[in-house]
This record gives sequence, C-alpha cells and structure tokens, in this order.
Amino acid sequence: MQYASLLQYYENSPLLFKINSTAFALRELAHTIASVLKAQERLEFSFYLQKWFGIFAFHNILGSSFVDDVNGKAVISSSSFTRRAAESDFRCERQWFPWWQISLPGVMSIEGFSIEGWQCDERHPPLFTILLSDDGEHWLPIWTQPLHEPVTTKLFSAHFSRVYSARHIRIRMDGFSEFGFDRVQFMTSPAAPPVQSVHDILSMCQNQANDSRVVFSTLFNESDAFLKQYIDNFLAYTAENVCLALNFPSDRQIPSDLTRISPRVHIFNGQVKREKWGHTLLVGHIESFEAARAVFPDFRYFATMASNGLMVRPFDLTAAILQLPLAARVPVACERAYELDQEVDPIEPTYHGTWMWHHLRNSEGFGNYLKTAMHLDRVSVTQIEGLFARREDWDLVQERRAAITGLEKFFSFENFMAIEELLPTSVFNSVGSGEYTHICRVLWSGTRQATVDDLLEMVPHLPDHLCSVKWFDRSPVAQSTLAVTTDWGRALLTKAQNQEMTLNKFQETTLASKLVDRMHQAERFGPLTDRWWKKEQQGQCGFRWSMREVSCERQRIDLDVPAFRGNAASPAYLYMEATGQRVSCAISIYETDQGETALRLSCSAISEDGGPVSGVHLQGYLYLSGLQGSTVFRMTMRKDRCVPPDILSRTVFFDEYGYTVDYADRLERDHDMERHYFVREARRSDGQVWIGLPVFCNAIAEVTLAVGPDFKSSRNDLV
Repeated sequence: MQYASLLQYYENSPLLFKINSTAFALRELAHTIASVLKAQERLEFSFYLQKWFGIFAFHNILGSSFVDDVNGKAVISSSSFTRRAAESDFRCERQWFPWWQISLPGVMSIEGFSIEGWQCDERHPPLFTILLSDDGEHWLPIWTQPLHEPVTTKLFSAHFSRVYSARHIRIRMDGFSEFGFDRVQFMTSPAAPPVQSVHDILSMCQNQANDSRVVFSTLFNESDAFLKQYIDNFLAYTAENVCLALNFPSDRQIPSDLTRISPRVHIFNGQVKREKWGHTLLVGHIESFEAARAVFPDFRYFATMASNGLMVRPFDLTAAILQLPLAARVPVACERAYELDQEVDPIEPTYHGTWMWHHLRNSEGFGNYLKTAMHLDRVSVTQIEGLFARREDWDLVQERRAAITGLEKFFSFENFMAIEELLPTSVFNSVGSGEYTHICRVLWSGTRQATVDDLLEMVPHLPDHLCSVKWFDRSPVAQSTLAVTTDWGRALLTKAQNQEMTLNKFQETTLASKLVDRMHQAERFGPLTDRWWKKEQQGQCGFRWSMREVSCERQRIDLDVPAFRGNAASPAYLYMEATGQRVSCAISIYETDQGETALRLSCSAISEDGGPVSGVHLQGYLYLSGLQGSTVFRMTMRKDRCVPPDILSRTVFFDEYGYTVDYADRLERDHDMERHYFVREARRSDGQVWIGLPVFCNAIAEVTLAVGPDFKSSRNDLV
C-alpha cells in the first residue's frame, strides 16, 4: 500500500504502554490522511501507525464498523456505531449491554488496558467488563468495573493479575446506555508459552461445570398454584446437574402431587419460622444448604434464589464459574449502588450507604458480637438474590448457624435488619475465598416488575452468567410470568427473541397471525353491569348518581345502585383521597346497544376556604366490578372524550385483599379509539375484582366498559 513505506512495520516488536509527543503529532496526521482514504485503508493505516509506536490505540478515524478481518489486519467492530460528537472517538447508540471490539491480526499476550474519556448516559454509571476470545464467539471475562461511583471516570486502567493470550478483545457496557470513549490502549506482546490461551481456560471450566452439581435454594411462601409454575420454570431452564432445595414454611402442607415431581427438586418444611426482617431468612437458606448436603451430597456450588424471581434463560454454570475469579464485591451489571456498603467496621459503621448501618449502630452490642462471636472485623452488604459461591464458602456460613441465631437478641421493632444481605459475603470476604457472583438481575431501577418487553429486549443481551430476573408478578395469568413458566410461552418467547428472519420463520409468523386472529374471534365481551340488574331494560336505563361538597377524608362511599339484584358487596364505590377538599361528583352509567356499559364521570372541588380549586387534581377512585370473579376488563376510550386526554392513564385494581396499579395486558388502537384490556384474577373461587378509575377535579371522563373473555349474560334465567 502507498503509505506502508512511510512507517517501518515491525511484525514482532513488543507493544509498550506509553505515548509521546511525536506519536501525538503523527496521530493528528493520521486523522488528516484518513479523511481521504477508503474505510478499509483507514483501518490499515491506523493499525500500522499505532503499532509503530508500540501501542494498540484505536480512534474513530475509521468512520465505520468492521465485522470481518481485512487482509490480516486488526478489525474494529461494535454492537452499533454513531458519530454524534466531533470530540468523541467512539460512540454507540443507547441499547442493552452495548460493546466495542478489536480483533487483532493474530493471537497475542494481553497484560492490561487503559481507557480515556469514558462516555455514557448521565443517568447510567460507568459499569463495564473486559472480555477476551480466541474465536470471537466464546468469551472469557477477565476484569470488571461494577461500581456506580468509581474514584474517577476520566481514566480507567489496570494491569491484569495474570497474562492472557487471545486474539479478540471486547469492552462491554453493563446496562442500558450510550457508550463511548476517546481513546483505548491495550498492553500487548507477541504470544509465547507458557501463557494459557482463552480456549484452554474455557475448556477447563467447561469440563469442571460438566462434572459439578449446583443447588439452588428458594424460601417459598407463595401460592400452591404458583409453586407448580415456579418448579416448571426451574426445570425448563436448568440442566440435569442443577437441583433445587425448596424450603416450605414450617406449618404449611406440601402439595402431595408435587413432592415427587422431579428427582432434581427437593421440597421440605423448614423448622425456623421465617420473618421478613432479622436473621430467619438467612437461617432458612442454611436449612436448604443442610438439606442439600443430605439429598444432593456431591454438590460443589450453592446459590440463593428468590421466590419472586424467575429464570429467564438457561442457567450457564460455566459462565457462573468464570465470574468467580473476578472477585467482584458487588453484583456485575447491578442497577443499585453497593460500594458504600463494603468493608465497613461493625463497631463504628459508616453514616453512608444502606439504611441498615444506622440500625446496626443503634443496636447496642451488635457490632461487637459480629467481631467476637463471628470473627468479622469488616462486614459488607450486597444482594442476596442469586448469590452464587463454592460449597466451601457456604460451609463457613453454615458453621456459624448457632452464632447467627444468637443475633436475635439484638433485633427490635425500631432497629430491624436484613441479615441475609449482610453476613454471607462478609463471611466469604473475611474467612473464605472472597470469590462469588450473582446470577440474578434485580430490577432496582424504579423497583418494578419484569415485563414482556424486558424479556424481548433486555434478556437476550444479558451477560452469560445472568439467568434470573426479579421481580415477577406471581399471578398465574401475568403475561411475563406465563412467558417463562409455560411450554408454549417459552416457545413463543424464543421465536420472538430471534430477530433473524428466514423463509420458514416468515411462514411460522404468518401462520401464527392467522391462528391468533381466529382465537380472537372466540372472545366474548358484554356489559360490565350485566349482573347488576335482572332485566335488560334496567341496564339500558341505567342510573345517575351525584354527591355535593363532600369532604375528602380517605373514606369509602358506596354508590346507591337502584334495583340492584345482588345482596353482596356494592358493585360500585368511591374511595376518596385525603385531600381535605370538598368534592362534588356526577356519575352516569347505562348499557349501550353495542353490549357495553357507558360511563360518564365529572368532578369539581372547593378548598377549605370555600374557593374553587383550579387545576386537575386527584380526588379519589371509582371502583366498579362485573361480579363475575376473575375478569378481563375492556375499557374503550374514544378520541376527545376524556379531558385531559391522559386522565385514565393510571388504573388501579382491588381484589378484596389489596389495591394494585397495573397497565393494560393488551392495547388495540385505530384512528379515533383505544381499547385497553386488563386481566385480573380473583383471590378465591367466590371472590371478586374491581377496576378503579381515577377521579380528578376539573376533568371529564367518558368511556365504555365490558367484561370477558367468555361473557354469557346472566339475565336469561332471571327474566
């Protein structure tokens, strides 16, 4: 090539970790030359230039990403690429776990790295991991930055604890964010024995995983119906060498049909009554560990799972084992910051970090007990969900069971603590190997439940060792739960996650669409008020109800439904907020010829001094029930019938046990109408559910409501 002669290319020269002013000047020259070169030539020039100065330093002079080797030269690739700012040498789009990668011309020894000018979303901490590969497909994590607030974000650098031999180097951003940097450098040298290759390390860990058994521990306090789904989820996403020790409450009967569901599942009644706070949850996991030693005596790894977390992909034991040498003190790719909770003096705990340190400080004698009885000079708090470690480390926790039980005397109603988050990793770090990881991703951001969108968009990009997500809705009819706890849900999810389109997949999608259309035809909906009245004429007439200047004091107000045929709870009531304002409401309810219930709701309010309240403010909720038990509510909103338009965006539901906020399970739109479908399950066979529509002053809502999906009028037998 025409510029190769300008730079003497030393094929075997060592690559040093330094730069000088001459290199800087020639790098600027490289930018100038690159502006007139083809993309392929830019890549070659950049590589030759940087190798001359003993540095693999790569910049965005390339103008594009490369996926395949180019004539044996280094190749840069990334999950996405964008040039959004002139001062940025590399920037990718906002996405889940984006990455940048350099593929070297051949295998080389890699000793360290340096990244300057790190860039990501302001809302996202600089979490990232360095991975190596021989073939560009199978990756070894060798270094991770899991802290939300590292000492500096301007420069990240490290000399690895050992020298690695590899060809491909990847930087993976651990979260949902944009990602970029100004400069990256790798300390490299020609590969030479006895450096172990990435392939050898991966093969060794794969063999170790194949020869190992791992036990998951779950403290189960959900419904029997959800238990079957939980076990189905576990069995579907784990191999034969993964077992489950499921700890039932001490006073609860184990369903007989599930006691022998699988030789990999052991359900037993724990002896300790478990409470939300204190030491009992940790003792429950210790009970599972002890049960595992008896039932699965040859296990080598143990992990604590959550009953409100579910597996979302096959568990990769090899990937979990590969995380252990990283010795990350906090979960990789965690949405919550734990660094202020590490290596804390138990007698003089920090005033920062988790709320538990304040309670520990106020529990007289607690810190001294941790030091003297448990020999812990430093303690740490981190996530318990998915905590994965070797059996030998968990043995050290089990050996302290008596001392852990002795903590009970330090707890009080005011100074409660989650000991299961405090002690295991403190023991691992102080007297164990200090090597552990987490195989569950907790959705701390917004503390929310997993959605179908999470399964489609986030899960396929998760780091290999993560196989579980918390929190999941434990309702058997929740869409995200069904997607991972049923055969058909998992099959559909797998197909939807695969974005590669082929002729066969096109036909599968076309067939599925036709079948779904036919299934929709079987749905039957009717008026929400069908069971309120005996005769159709009464429904068509409906009723009007109003109240005037009633003070809002967080009270329930039942609507007087004329000629109501039932004798149970009112099918319609207002539950007011504690605004202290005097509220007037007008409600109109009647059935339409289209088989729906029409509702019109308006509200106004006056303040305590008698003046009108201006602006739109929440005053309460109107709760309506179809009195048919488990229900699919269909709410139809037409354009310009609700003022403001988003007045019904927050819908609440009541099931006789509690109130929950939820969003539509299905949404249908056309040019002037939206249909929202909400699936709600009654807690009992004779239970009921209510849909709660927000009541705002200075606002009007007009909607139609129907119930299904297998509606059959109850009036024919009563006329």
